[in-house]
Amino acid sequence: MKKFHLLRLLVVCISVFALSKFFEAGREIAYCKSIVSFLVFAFTVLVMGYWIYKEEKEKNNLRVRFGLYEWFLKRKTKNEQSH
Repeated sequence: MKKFHLLRLLVVCISVFALSKFFEAGREIAYCKSIVSFLVFAFTVLVMGYWIYKEEKEKNNLRVRFGLYEWFLKRKTKNEQSH
């Protein structure tokens, strides 16, 4: 039996919450045209895209480089090395 990892459970819960906010913002954009809903929608797309991008890069399966994600990864690894 695999060990229970609290971090994995936390990541799953955050992912479910992010997906629910993503779809909620999508509905709000369709009906109300709210700027806040658009910002929530855009933020969740960027975060989920980053997770996928990072995972694909770690597997060396990256097909297209995305400048914003590369910049963030560079800053993140630079910060981790300085600590």
